[in-house]
Amino acid sequence: MKEKLKSVSKATWMRIAIIVLSVLFLVATATTVFFVVKWHNNKNELSQLNGALSENSSMYDSKVSEYESYRAEKESEKQSYEEKLNSQSKEYQSKVDELNKKIDSLNKKLAAKTSTTRAPVAPQLPSQPLNPNNGVKTVYLTFDDGPSQYTSQILNILDSYGVKATFFVKNGGKYNYLMKDIVNRGHAIGLHTYSHDYKKIYSSDEAYLADLQKISDLVLQQTGVETKIMRFPGGGSNSVSKKHSKGIMTRMTRKVTEMGYAYFDWNCSNGDADGANTVAKQLSFCSNYPKSANTIIVLMHDTKPATMESLPKIIEYYHSQGMKFGVLTTSSPTIHHRVTN
Repeated sequence: MKEKLKSVSKATWMRIAIIVLSVLFLVATATTVFFVVKWHNNKNELSQLNGALSENSSMYDSKVSEYESYRAEKESEKQSYEEKLNSQSKEYQSKVDELNKKIDSLNKKLAAKTSTTRAPVAPQLPSQPLNPNNGVKTVYLTFDDGPSQYTSQILNILDSYGVKATFFVKNGGKYNYLMKDIVNRGHAIGLHTYSHDYKKIYSSDEAYLADLQKISDLVLQQTGVETKIMRFPGGGSNSVSKKHSKGIMTRMTRKVTEMGYAYFDWNCSNGDADGANTVAKQLSFCSNYPKSANTIIVLMHDTKPATMESLPKIIEYYHSQGMKFGVLTTSSPTIHHRVTN
């Protein structure tokens, strides 16, 4: 075998080596070409992906731009609406303020007119001897639930007789300006209630005290007077409060006294809350006063036209009984009903 291998010429080995190298070269070339082609294809795919991405990015940017433009447009519309709304609101408020000024001006003119316009002067009350046996009887004419459309006429009648009275007021709405007239004419003003809603004010201690404070604030605002005389809606003996808060009148009659208030019930009435709508009927009620008492507190309402019509005769009747007229204060003799709740 060795002999055979030795016999192979060098030229043959060279040819074999060349063939092997050629095959290796071809393999290497093919491999290179393969990878070059593969790289080229990948490059094309990458380029396509970049192109698609760029296209999508442009589309996204376009959508974002459209959205921003739409949002800017809506913001502009919103701002425009807000400006219009603010402008209309200011214009409306300006008109409201102007109307309120006109209302205040008209109320002042009306108050000035009613304070200077008096009812015709009534005949002067004749001199009447006072009761010799029981001392001086004092009658206190009190009016609840005003001010109202009849309050001015009632004030005029009182002025014409030179008689002063006491007004336990509530929120009279457009007639609240008359509270000032009551005070200016020398009458006493007291607290009654702001709402006169029994269900609401007698629902709890807090509700009653809140209502009392509210009417106190209103009277102070209208008159500059911080009055400390008051009358419970329905009186201290009212039983309607039981339906809303058991024992509230017992608690509140004590509470208001602790707060420095003097509360007043009555021991006589003109019956205007009980259907007495004529002069004769009201005089009949007024004559039913406790004859042994030296303090007569008469309950009336300046919301009743019949009371306005009967008032001159009521004044004349009490004068004929030898009584003097007074206004209630915190130091006046009190009339308290028996508390039933």
